[in-house]
Amino acid sequence: MVDPQPYDQVRLHPAPAHTHGIDPTTTLVIADTVDGQPGTYVLWHLDTHPDHHDWAAAVTAGDIHTITRITTAGDVRTWTPSS
Repeated sequence: MVDPQPYDQVRLHPAPAHTHGIDPTTTLVIADTVDGQPGTYVLWHLDTHPDHHDWAAAVTAGDIHTITRITTAGDVRTWTPSS
């Protein structure tokens, strides 16, 4: 399957699959990849979230439950990463 990319929206697996304290129904956005650590992504809250500027986490594809990609053409695709 396709790897996540910056600007994709993601939801994490329920705890204890990750240790970031994020509710699995919370949508996050991939802000960037981590240099020198393939398959590691920096997540932020969506810009509409009150903690948007105050929280970030680095996760691996194994922490991600679903990925949603919205293209500039308006197409929306959601999938589960193969980690």
